[in-house]
Amino acid sequence: MLTSAGFKRKRYIDFFEEMSEQARQLWGEDVNLSERSALGKFVSLIAYARAEEAETAEEVYNSRFVDTSEGVALEQNVKRVIKRKEWLKASDNVQLTLERGADIPTGTLVGTPYGVLFETMEPIKAASDGVYTVKVRALEYGRIGNVGAAEITKIINPVPGFKSVTNPTPFRNGQDEESDAELQERYYKSLGKAGRRRSESIEARVMDEVEGVRSCIVDDNDTMEYNPRGVPPKAFETIVLGGNQEDIAKKILEAKAGGIQAYGSTLVEVKDSKGKLQKIGFTYAESLKVYVKAQIKKGSSYPLNGDDLVKEQIVRYIGGPGLEEVHNGLGMSQDVVLARLEAQLFRVEGVEDAKVSLSFDGFVFLEENLEIGFAQVAETDFSKIEVIDLVT
Repeated sequence: MLTSAGFKRKRYIDFFEEMSEQARQLWGEDVNLSERSALGKFVSLIAYARAEEAETAEEVYNSRFVDTSEGVALEQNVKRVIKRKEWLKASDNVQLTLERGADIPTGTLVGTPYGVLFETMEPIKAASDGVYTVKVRALEYGRIGNVGAAEITKIINPVPGFKSVTNPTPFRNGQDEESDAELQERYYKSLGKAGRRRSESIEARVMDEVEGVRSCIVDDNDTMEYNPRGVPPKAFETIVLGGNQEDIAKKILEAKAGGIQAYGSTLVEVKDSKGKLQKIGFTYAESLKVYVKAQIKKGSSYPLNGDDLVKEQIVRYIGGPGLEEVHNGLGMSQDVVLARLEAQLFRVEGVEDAKVSLSFDGFVFLEENLEIGFAQVAETDFSKIEVIDLVT
């Protein structure tokens, strides 16, 4: 029911007790309301139906608010400010080494050694021996297409004269559909667009309007001295996880105040509203590869694919490519906490005990947390995880 404190939903037991009391008032205290009696069954069915109606009414009530709405209702609540980020395929340029006369049609497939495939988006006919640049797009939607530099090396569709392929730069603009929780969080951050602070406005603009961006923070140096990261006085550094560099630079230029330097390790020239080229700097977050040794005590119900399920839980917590999708995992500057990671492993059926050690180099493993610094993010994958039996 609706009260001054909001909507308070009645449960099945509330309706059942209420209707049972009404039955006693009508037919006496000794009326048979047992679960096997006809009247008891009738009351139970009606109470169940009314509880379902109350649950629907609560969902309708909650759909009016950003914090409690879901799906389409949430999208409608935030649409005046932002819209949900949709699935996007990663795309960028690769370099093809071709012999003279090689004819590469649109849709030629290339890929990584671990099975991420890309198709060429335009045809190429080699006029001479050499290296040719062509844009490719991932076959699958999502972050799975965000591969590192020099990882696209396999020719899936051999063509005469097609010698080799590589990607000189990382792919960053593949994007998973935004979850309700992520959309709600970004909505509140986006309120900074109204201009409360310059840094909030830049973070909101980059997060909301650049495809493939998973996280963004701004280090604003309002002092007259260089800060510990080397940001000059009266300048700011935007640290970004994911996204195309030209798109990021354009949004920073749109949001920043005039005369304030946009500092960073990546410099991009962007035309301003007057057609003049401006150098815009920002920094991509550093990806720290995490290696994991998981010692598992396996019970009788431990499944045949249990090791893969354990690895999936590790990747889900830290972040990286899993069995079927790429997991966001920990955000920028978030430490890998050993106790929290070990707790995730008990979600796999049959895990009776778990002991985890971590490493940044794959050689020295320690049973302690991994500290992730400012502008860094932890990532892992199945190849960096070893599951072994726990000896007690």
